[in-house]
Amino acid sequence: MVDIVEQKSGPGAALYACAPCREQRGLTPVAEQAHEVAYRDYLIHTTDCAGCSRLGRCDLGGRLRDVYQKALDGTR
Repeated sequence: MVDIVEQKSGPGAALYACAPCREQRGLTPVAEQAHEVAYRDYLIHTTDCAGCSRLGRCDLGGRLRDVYQKALDGTR
């Protein structure tokens, strides 16, 4: 999977590319895209951190969220 197409209503779609097509077109699998990696790091941290809750985040949780947000902004 190299991209996810989201829609306002109705189901979205996943776009796939085989290895040769990814290489020819310079496509990065979704799991390796910066915003996905940053989101995983953020989720793993906040799930296990006693300092992160619905009310706020510890310093590291806040920094991880900022990294995720910057990576996400770069995809728009």
